[in-house]
Amino acid sequence: MFHPVASAADTSPLEVKSVTASPDDGNVPANTLDNNLSTRWSSQGDGAWIRYDLGSAKTVGSVSLAWHQGNSRTNTFDVQLSDDGSSWKTALARKTSNGSTLEQQSYDFADASARYVRIVGHGNTVNAWTSIAETDIYGADGTGGGGGSCAYPADVLDLTNWYIGLPVGKEESPTNVYQPELDTYANDPWFITADDCAAVRFRAPVNGVTTSGSKYPRSELREMTDSGETKASWSSTSGTHTMVIDQAITDLPEKTPNVVAGQIHGGSDDLSVFRLEGKKLYVTDGDEKHHKLVTDDYELGTRFQAKFVVSDGKIKAYYNGQLQTTLSKNFSGAYFKAGAYTQANCDNSQPCSDDNYGQVKIYGLNVTHGNGGGDGGSGGDGDSTEAAKRYGWGTPLPISDEFDYTGPVDPAKWDVPSGSVGGTAQCWEGHSENGRRCGKNSTVADGMMTMRGEANGDTGWIRQHEATQYGRWEIRSRSRNIGSEGGLYHPLHLIWPTDGSRLENGEYDWVEYSDPDAQCLTAFLHYPKSPFGQEGTPRPLPPGHDEVAQLRVRVDAQGAGRLRRRCRMVPAGGRRERRPGEHPGHAPGEPRHPAGQLHRRQRPAPGRVRGRLGPHLRRRAGGRGSRSRRGLSGPGHGRHGKSR
Repeated sequence: MFHPVASAADTSPLEVKSVTASPDDGNVPANTLDNNLSTRWSSQGDGAWIRYDLGSAKTVGSVSLAWHQGNSRTNTFDVQLSDDGSSWKTALARKTSNGSTLEQQSYDFADASARYVRIVGHGNTVNAWTSIAETDIYGADGTGGGGGSCAYPADVLDLTNWYIGLPVGKEESPTNVYQPELDTYANDPWFITADDCAAVRFRAPVNGVTTSGSKYPRSELREMTDSGETKASWSSTSGTHTMVIDQAITDLPEKTPNVVAGQIHGGSDDLSVFRLEGKKLYVTDGDEKHHKLVTDDYELGTRFQAKFVVSDGKIKAYYNGQLQTTLSKNFSGAYFKAGAYTQANCDNSQPCSDDNYGQVKIYGLNVTHGNGGGDGGSGGDGDSTEAAKRYGWGTPLPISDEFDYTGPVDPAKWDVPSGSVGGTAQCWEGHSENGRRCGKNSTVADGMMTMRGEANGDTGWIRQHEATQYGRWEIRSRSRNIGSEGGLYHPLHLIWPTDGSRLENGEYDWVEYSDPDAQCLTAFLHYPKSPFGQEGTPRPLPPGHDEVAQLRVRVDAQGAGRLRRRCRMVPAGGRRERRPGEHPGHAPGEPRHPAGQLHRRQRPAPGRVRGRLGPHLRRRAGGRGSRSRRGLSGPGHGRHGKSR
């Protein structure tokens, strides 16, 4: 059940004269105004925005937004207002959708005059995209103070699958309130809404009632299932279990300034929590309170996102989207908790009164459970399908990348294009001057590097800093074409000579294929000017030519990367001399890029690379070096399209 913060359903929306937005993927801004929930606008990256022009200054009091896949993920966003389109005032900051509906949700704020209304996205709990299906903007709603009415915490947070444990009641038997009573329950000052209706306030005083198993008081939600009928109980080795809390710790008890704000609890004790001690925020590991220092300078009232992902016998803890730690733990009987769990009592904190407390404000709370393994893209940890683990490659070099950060690729590990073609920084011409290869098309979020091929020809390109003669490289990647029209990009991983003389020193395109959905991958060996033989060829190849051998391997349908016998190490295109200007795998005279296949509504499907990415190298002295590159091959090198 979702209880909107406010509703403007009794009034008609304001007329929008025009709409513009940051770059989209073919799902255009006008789709948010067509009264059709099956269309959408989509833009990638933190700070993606869409702006609505009302034509002249109007009094604005709320917006109503429908989110693409809004029933399975939570979006974080800001609402901003402007009179001139250049100076902006934030009406709602770091607001979150409820994650449980495809319908429009209403977000109220203080009535204000504005001509322009802008929604700024900060991604969602699955990826870095902001995708809005429908938008309505409403005028004055009479609240004036901006926050609407919210009599109960369930008017702000979806509490369908929770109960609240309070610091009041009988000794060792505190009050618990379950559904359906929880929907219309508040207890001032321990469990109430904030004055602006943007958050729920949880307060636990040092003299509060405690449970029989704890010496500390709490005002804390406990996870349930079946609309609050059954206590949640799940396993770390079955399925994927995620909790995201948008919150701020606002108050700490005296002398012992410690509060827990979000935890995973096992059958008998907590397994990992976010724990604040003064200014130091930690992620714990069982009884190890100081396992991972997140920050040593937390300011009370600072809003942040805490996230736990549990799958495959591991707990991953994130702070504002950044992976902080991975804990290997096998357990069952687990559940999530959220709120204020004050780590002080009258024995270690004075005064012993209601006025000495820990307090947390929660702005958004979302829990999801999936049947599959893995965490939906939070990095690899050496599972049994990785070659590096199966064959004992040893410890990865520091240059390897697990993508446990958010934003551009790590400049200490990767180069991106250095030009400014088309007026865009970090862009240079694409293959045969078709499209561009740009740094903006390679981004990292949620444990994955996404490389995006766009309908306008822009693609990604990155190069690893490590140069070595011998090594082992492993990439765990997934590609998928989801465009309905136009051609296709080539997913491409290659090893390139450091001096750039590919005709002298060779080039190994160890993954390159023209169909992102293909079951068979193709590898190209561009031979240098020396006799060279390769399995699958009947004899050594003559020197003096840029010869190409193509080898195909079958990718298991389950993605484990096994070789299938009928595709194993067989020539993919025969052996012959390459003609000038001809791309490997194309017949002489075949166009490198069929013209006229760009379509505005063609939807790019980003290329995603998951898990360990980088060389496990064995060094030898001397010899020429090589570097690992990867990218989506752009127009002129294969056909237009998209790859994920």
